[in-house]
Amino acid sequence: MKKSIITQKIIAKAFKDLMQSNAYHQISVSDIMQTAKIRRQTFYNYFQNQEELLSWIFENDFAELINDNLDYYGWQNELLLLLRYLDENQIFYQKIFVIDKNFQQFFLIQWENLLDKVIFDQEKKSDYHWSDLEKSFICRYNAAAICAITKESIIRGNSLEKLYSQIVNLLLAQIKIFES
Repeated sequence: MKKSIITQKIIAKAFKDLMQSNAYHQISVSDIMQTAKIRRQTFYNYFQNQEELLSWIFENDFAELINDNLDYYGWQNELLLLLRYLDENQIFYQKIFVIDKNFQQFFLIQWENLLDKVIFDQEKKSDYHWSDLEKSFICRYNAAAICAITKESIIRGNSLEKLYSQIVNLLLAQIKIFES
């Protein structure tokens, strides 16, 4: 049976909606499916449990935001879209950072993917050829810093979109230093 991405997204949205006003451990599969207006058994056609649903949400949302769009948008637009998405889903991610310790590693990897795109885009525009060591360093260094600052902003309830110009300016300045 082919799994419907639409049904998965409806279930995920219902779960996110419930997370706005409930603690993770207070939400049952029945609650999710009642909110989604889909029969309970359908949940198990797509997910084994809520942890699998949570993993699917991370992978699907970030894949759509970062990986699927990297070739269509410039990295600056991609960064802005990601920050807006995190702002819109801030309460959900506040709770996720508390309950899912693995999410921080996943979050860091997503920032590394985006920063790899930054270097790739920049390399196409300049005569400078980045070594693998340089690429790895700037991606890992900045991903760790951006991950930490965005996590802190999410937990504190601060707007991430306000970080946009600071992140862009910092990245462009660092790239310019490497290319000099």
